[in-house]
Amino acid sequence: MTQETIIGLIADLCEESHLSYNKGLPTQVSPGIWQFKAVEMNESCESHGHCREMSYYAMSTGTEMKLC
Repeated sequence: MTQETIIGLIADLCEESHLSYNKGLPTQVSPGIWQFKAVEMNESCESHGHCREMSYYAMSTGTEMKLC
């Protein structure tokens, strides 16, 4: 899987999970496991601007990514 494919899959996962991902380079922490930074787009963030970037992990299942 290319880096561009991985970023695209993580971006799709984040969109489904209401996370804002800036498409930064993820870090492979284990075979098939990727760490990336994103912001949860919750009520506090969207309404009041209290947004916090946190680390998230995604697991590659071949053709898609799943949050760990």
